[in-house]
Formats: sequence, structure tokens, C-alpha cells
Amino acid sequence: MERNSLGLFTTIAFSIRKLSLSTIFIACFASPSMAIEVSKAEISGAPVVQEDKVTVRVKVFDPTGRPLVGLEESNFGLIVDGKPLVFNPKDWKNPEEVIPPPAWIIILIDFSGSMNELDARGTTKIAGAIKAVRKFNEILAERSKDSPDDLKPKIAIVPFGDPGKDCTGDLVDKDILDNFFSAGDYKLTNYLDSLDKRKPCASTNLYEPLSKSVRLLSNTKDIRFYPPESSGIPQPRFSIILLSDGYHNKPKEAEDFKALTSLLSRNSQIIVHTLGYGLNLEELGKKYKLQRPATRLDVVIGKVKESEFVDQERLAEIARQAGGISEFSADAEVVADKLQLFLNTLLGEYEISYEQPDADRGSKHEVKVVTTVSDKTTESPPVRYTVSVFGRSLPLEIRLIILGGAFLILIIGGIVPFYFWAKYIEEESK
Repeated sequence: MERNSLGLFTTIAFSIRKLSLSTIFIACFASPSMAIEVSKAEISGAPVVQEDKVTVRVKVFDPTGRPLVGLEESNFGLIVDGKPLVFNPKDWKNPEEVIPPPAWIIILIDFSGSMNELDARGTTKIAGAIKAVRKFNEILAERSKDSPDDLKPKIAIVPFGDPGKDCTGDLVDKDILDNFFSAGDYKLTNYLDSLDKRKPCASTNLYEPLSKSVRLLSNTKDIRFYPPESSGIPQPRFSIILLSDGYHNKPKEAEDFKALTSLLSRNSQIIVHTLGYGLNLEELGKKYKLQRPATRLDVVIGKVKESEFVDQERLAEIARQAGGISEFSADAEVVADKLQLFLNTLLGEYEISYEQPDADRGSKHEVKVVTTVSDKTTESPPVRYTVSVFGRSLPLEIRLIILGGAFLILIIGGIVPFYFWAKYIEEESK
């Protein structure tokens, strides 16, 4: 059906109002000739039901697994109990308008000696990494400014590295890991200031700090991470970001990696993103004139400088195993942008609210979100929910039956006995 000019103007104005930095962000990572394509949509968590109002959050991904955060309300539809349901555009929010869910984020920063070397912009890698983390913290703080204090996303920044000669290193233990602050907290800023003054000197141990981070966040007995259902607190999101410019240079690398992947597979609720900071394998191959991508063996036989080798393949495997994204760059500014990508992956959720038809108390329902982009439609897996007993009033006929039953019980249980008791007293007094 064709729209009139007024309707078209309204739609354009509404779309312009909804444009955000997320749209620009997507454009930075997409080829100008590449159309946006949706490969998967999924509803995050359980729908929130308040009386007859239902709210769902949905994530949308492109074929590379990256979140699509620049869609409009016209790209979305709902199917409730098998039937299409129209929602009010005012009840739709894009990821930057949605109050972020609770989240626990651990950022692991490689503090090996190679982080003192210069990146593509001529700054030391450690300075570039800390600057990128500062920007990440600022953006997350801005996006969560309307969250209640106890539900604001929490961040732990963890330097790691094994001690060496004349170097104390940063062995990761529970106290260092469990050092969370709300995004934007001044203590987090002060801690970054202290890290900025330090000079990395350790050797790289990738798998141990990552394993310890997973074990911390997978402790189901810790009610911070796994609040009881009765608390009313939504289940937090978990994310670990591993930033490294090296590789796991321990003797039993293959065994350590196998143990790590086994741990990751048992804790699929924890998403791990990896960020390699340096030249990728193809760039190293060109730099050292290998006529092919560099390998770990090239480091062993001395063809490639050890401090420049970043294990791109292992970082990608870790992210793939943990449902995350693996990125790579030798540029501090791009590293900061990649961290924003990880943030959108964690918190990039659209929100849609709608009125539940036939929202009888205790009734069970099912919802699917339909995403249409470039004439291609993608449906999320269905999610079920139940209207609470405090929802919409029961149907009129049922309420009349209950009311009539209550009067009948009152008459039989109260008025009739009182009548006969009064008659008995009257007879006795004669």
C-alpha cells in the first residue's frame, strides 16, 4: 500500500531521529558496496512481563558474527502465539537507547616486554592499549548512566604476564581478578593511571589468566554473578576481552590449549573476545620476505623476531570456541574501535514492548522476532513466557462465578448459622 506524502515525511523524520553513532560505526567496518545482511537473530534472556505489557530484547548478527546495531524499527516484526502482532514504533529502542543489562567484564591486558615496542602509529603498544581501554570505559559509562547503581556494568582490568629476570610480572590470582568497579568509577580511572606509569617486562602466558577468569565468572554460588530468581535481578551478561601482542610460549602449549577449550565449552554463558595487537601473520610474512604467512616455527628457527609474533590462529580459535569475535590490528586507534565492537556485541540489544493479547493470569505464550533487511527475513528461535498471576483481570464470566461463589459461601458459612443461633437464643429465653 502506497504511503501519502505526510506519512512518508513522518517516517523519514522518525528514522533520522533514530540515527546514532552505531550506524556510523557499522559504516566504518563495512565495505561501501556491501549490503547489510542478517544471518541470525535471537531473543536475549527471558521476556519481561508486567501485567499485560511484554518487553523483549533481541540481538541481530551479520554473517561474520558481528552485531548489527544500526537497524530501524521498520526492520522488525513480532509473531506472538503464531500470529503477527503490530507494535507501536514508540515502544521500540535501538541499542544506544536501551538501558544496558547487568554485565561483568574482565579485560586481560598483556604486560609482556614486547608491549613496550611501537605500533603502527608510533606509540608504545601498552600506551595504545590503555588509551583504548579508557575509551571503552567512558563509552560504557555513558551508555549505562541511567542504570541503577547496583545494576551498572562492572569492569575488572587485569594485567598479566609471567615473571622473568629483573621482572616481577603479573601473576593472576583471585584477588587481582575479582577487582571490579562500575563503569566510569574514578577508582577504575585511577587504576588505569597507575598502569600507564608501569613498564611491561614479563613473558606471555595466555591460557592461565584466561582459564582463571572463566572459573571466576562460572562460580554459580556467587550471587553477584548468578542472582536467585526471587531477587528480580536479570541474569547478567559475562564477557572476557583478551588483548595480547604475543603467544603462549610455554612448553606444553598444545595440552594447555586443549584444557582451555574444554573449560570454555563447559561455560558457554561466558563470551570471550580476542584482540591481537600487532602485525598479522600475512604482514609478518611480507616484512620478513617469507613469501607466505608467518608461523610459530619461524620464531623457533629465528626467521621472525619473537617479540613481533602474535598467535593469530590461536586467538581466533579461542574466540570461536567461546562465541566471541577475534580482531587484529597494529594501530592503537583501530584497537579502540575494536573494543567498541566487542561492547556492542555484549550490549547491542534492541528492545520491543507490546501489549499481550488475551493476557489472562497464568496464561502461557510464545514470541518470535522477525528481522527483515534487504528483502531477506530472519526469524529468531521462539521464546516462551507466562503472564503472572497479577496480570490482567480474569474474564468477566469467571469473575462473576467467583463472586457468586464467595456470596454463597458467606451466606452458608455466616448468615445461615447466625440465623439458627439467634433462633436458638430466642427459644431459650422464653
